[in-house]
Amino acid sequence: MSEGPQPILRSSAERLGKADSLRRYLNQQRTCLNHGGSTMAKSEQQKQKKLAKLKAKELRKKKELARQQQMLTSMAGKMRAAATGTIKDCMISPDLLAPNPTSPAIGHVMLSRTAPGSQIAAAFFLVDLGCMGVKDVAGNYRTQTEYNDVISDMQSRQMLQPCEPEFARGVVEAAIAYAESCGLQPHPDYSKFAPLWHHIEPASVGDTLAFGMNGKPTYIAGPYDDMGRQTRIYNRLLETLGEGNFEFAMATSGAPSFDDFELDEEIDLSEENSMVRIDSAE
Repeated sequence: MSEGPQPILRSSAERLGKADSLRRYLNQQRTCLNHGGSTMAKSEQQKQKKLAKLKAKELRKKKELARQQQMLTSMAGKMRAAATGTIKDCMISPDLLAPNPTSPAIGHVMLSRTAPGSQIAAAFFLVDLGCMGVKDVAGNYRTQTEYNDVISDMQSRQMLQPCEPEFARGVVEAAIAYAESCGLQPHPDYSKFAPLWHHIEPASVGDTLAFGMNGKPTYIAGPYDDMGRQTRIYNRLLETLGEGNFEFAMATSGAPSFDDFELDEEIDLSEENSMVRIDSAE
């Protein structure tokens, strides 16, 4: 048998084998390229998502900073900003705890907290146990040094004594509740400073406080209570409690203190204006 064609057949088979190997190699390279391109695209997408998250976080920070700066432009905003600060001091006037039998108890409750910018936020509530509840309220936002000067002055004059924040809030809210039973609401600015009570649970004051005088709600006009204000208060008490069920003291001309007031149940104030809120915020 002739052996001539065999080298030609082997050569053809080799060429086919090489072509098949080359085809598989090219397919593998194409697959690698496709996979690599997909990986690169996925990596780029992840990078863009990460950048978008960082930009969104930075934008939220800027908005929060702007919100805080805007908040600090008003006293109400300053009190809200300090609502979660550490409690600095809490004090109460001894007059609220040892009432004078000849006049209704009136005195201050003070609460302070640390605030943004190394400041101290403080609120002073003028509490009237006669019938007015929170008769007035004021506050300030001071540096630590300024705040220390204010507290030192108060303590030197024995105006206030330390107390627990829970007890202080209990006193204020009990006074508000008593005033509301007389038809009177707390000073309109109370809501501006109330955020300082944040997370302070009011304690039950029980029989610690003596409301009114001689068993009756009692109003004694202050030196800055004009006739219009006194009339509105009188009308509200009369409407809510009825004639003869409360005491009402008008200020005599130029009266500088409680000693110059006269109790009178027979006052005739004819002005018809009757208001739930008896004062207006500045």
